[in-house]
Amino acid sequence: MNLERIQQALQEERLQGWLFYDFRRSNPIAHRILELPREQMFTRRWFYWVPAQGKPIALVSAVEPHVLRSLPGEQRIFRSWQELHAQLRDLVQPGWRIAMEYSPHNAIPYLSLVDAGTIELVRSYGVEIVSSADLAQHFVARLTSQQIASHREAGRRLIAAKDRLLEELSSDLQAGRTLNEYSVQQRFLVLMRAQGLLVEEPPLIAVNGNAGNPHYAPTAEHHSPIQQGDLLLIDFWARLPEPEAIYADYTWMAFVGRQDEIPSRQREVFALVCQARDAGLDFIRQRLATAQPLQAYEVDDVVRTVIARAGYGEAFVHRSGHSITTAEHGEGAHLDNLETHDERRLLPGTCCSLEPGIYLPDFGVRSEINLLIHEREVEVTGVPMQYEIVPLL
Repeated sequence: MNLERIQQALQEERLQGWLFYDFRRSNPIAHRILELPREQMFTRRWFYWVPAQGKPIALVSAVEPHVLRSLPGEQRIFRSWQELHAQLRDLVQPGWRIAMEYSPHNAIPYLSLVDAGTIELVRSYGVEIVSSADLAQHFVARLTSQQIASHREAGRRLIAAKDRLLEELSSDLQAGRTLNEYSVQQRFLVLMRAQGLLVEEPPLIAVNGNAGNPHYAPTAEHHSPIQQGDLLLIDFWARLPEPEAIYADYTWMAFVGRQDEIPSRQREVFALVCQARDAGLDFIRQRLATAQPLQAYEVDDVVRTVIARAGYGEAFVHRSGHSITTAEHGEGAHLDNLETHDERRLLPGTCCSLEPGIYLPDFGVRSEINLLIHEREVEVTGVPMQYEIVPLL
């Protein structure tokens, strides 16, 4: 763990400290920030108090006195629950503001990791508990320069694999070869791995009404043919096969036919999705350029308003984007004011997707790009951004 960085962040947030709590690995954020051994057994409650200044203090069970020995500071042992409560009371003072993995009203469930009873217990000592949501981002979502480079390179290789796939599909269609969602999915897997990418889950390939389900995935047993006149959604993600590499994650739309054969409604709906995407991107750019605070839910509001005003609000059923880290869906801020109310800030050095979609009974469309948030600007990866459905013939 980086004690100096944690205490600096606490001082910037004007908090007296950060109280980490875990029971049987119930708090993965605490484990990640404190860099606890993955192979170690954790079967009892523990607390780890990091003050804004001074030495940390660990409270651990007499059954497992070894579990936090890798961390700096003082260790205190409890046997009974009464001893735990008494020692916990000694850690904090009435009137202090402290951070825990808690989200008011469960607004951000990804951060709501400390159970209500433990929150009640700590509050009973007269302290104010605030969410560690933004604090945690500094340690679980901000990327190093090497990680940013890994994301860019993964994005470049993914787009190259996508371009190759579309070329091959075009050749197959012109030759009259039979295609289906599953066969295209498996071919795309081969092309992505040929680019030296680590692909842990297969891409989503969906035609027509199947694309109206945002997370539809074909299988060997259940899939649809891909035929002349079909609209095709392709959602794909991967990362470089190196430790701590960052994912890239994109979605493109294609049509099995000529440009002039794409139905006007599909063109119009996709154009609307692109307009909403670009509105969100412009909003982020303006806020960063003028050094104004930027909260994740605000971006979702901007994107969603464009689609809602056009009459498709009920068909945009998911958030506008998600955090991207070493996990495809990371632990940083999500562009979300629908599924959750994510008030976390978009911090410099973080990465997220921007992916509005409209899902109808007969077809669905989505455009997905990735954003690297910098101090005063935003960088788009997965370029060029798509503005028209790609014809395959």
